[in-house]
Amino acid sequence: MKTGVKELPGWAKILIHLTAMAAVTMVLVLLLFRWMDTYTRHGQYITVPDVTRQLEDEAAVTLRNNGLRCEVSEYRYDAGMDAGMVIEQRPRSGSEVKENRVIHLTVNSGKIPMKPIPDVADNSSYRAAESKLLGAGFKLTEPRYIPGDEDWVYEVLMDGKSLRNGEEVPEGSELTIVVGNGEREAELPEEPTFDPAFFQ
Repeated sequence: MKTGVKELPGWAKILIHLTAMAAVTMVLVLLLFRWMDTYTRHGQYITVPDVTRQLEDEAAVTLRNNGLRCEVSEYRYDAGMDAGMVIEQRPRSGSEVKENRVIHLTVNSGKIPMKPIPDVADNSSYRAAESKLLGAGFKLTEPRYIPGDEDWVYEVLMDGKSLRNGEEVPEGSELTIVVGNGEREAELPEEPTFDPAFFQ
């Protein structure tokens, strides 16, 4: 039975279906991007505050109040700060990061690290000893010269005390190298030998 309405050709039906599918796909893609923007807070950043020179607990509170987290990644000694103070932070203050980002802190341990005395006493020249001791982070006073082989290191002193090779002392300690001046100690006169025949 004919209704008087022209039936669309097959290709037209296919085109309508494709157009409808494309429109639905576009709507879904737009909704997906809208959801992703909301989920990731796209374009929303937090400026990292400066927590250096704050105590570790204070720094944690400051960062938490700004929507950030923190963890101590390293303990190091800094003579210019109190123990427990933050020496460095990563990312640095002023950086823009996402909410809940972890800020890594380097905190002052408050303990002066100990360093072993290099093997220089009675084992090296003055220049070699000077290079090794400075390289190990020690400070040096003017050398003390004593009679002995020229330029030869006889001992290393700290506060007048002789140090053994390998003995541990605080890093940055002030040391004195005892060096030979090339002169020999005055030899004592030989004791006269007793010859009993002299009295006969």
